[in-house]
Amino acid sequence: MDFVVAGRQEIEAGILVRSAYVVISITDPGSRPARILKSAGFRDVLRLQFHDAIPVEGFTLPPEVVLMNKDHAKSIWQFVRQWQEKVDTFVVHCEQGMSRSPAVAAAICDMLGGHGRHFFNEFVPNRYVYDLLLTAAEDVSRRR
Repeated sequence: MDFVVAGRQEIEAGILVRSAYVVISITDPGSRPARILKSAGFRDVLRLQFHDAIPVEGFTLPPEVVLMNKDHAKSIWQFVRQWQEKVDTFVVHCEQGMSRSPAVAAAICDMLGGHGRHFFNEFVPNRYVYDLLLTAAEDVSRRR
């Protein structure tokens, strides 16, 4: 399985994927959906909105900040399970392509038997997003 991590600017400019692929599109709440230029291998897109934020004990986030939650994580895993046998590439993008999207790509890679460590070397994955996805994947697996 291949993974492409991108920012909004890259995804909207168009990326070349030479295999069947799906896109997980993560944008900030209230922002317009990212324009996804679809090449021949495009199959589907999952659109989610949450901020690049991490809860900190003892600190209250402003009410307008939307954290990733269990429903977001569950949606990602349902999407991955739906497509993992039908595509060769998962494209994951967020606003900058540095935190949320590499966290999602690393978690998917790890749960599908790969090694997502390289995402932590190349990017600065949001650890909260990564951990929440791993927890959700374990919950989904137990229910099967």
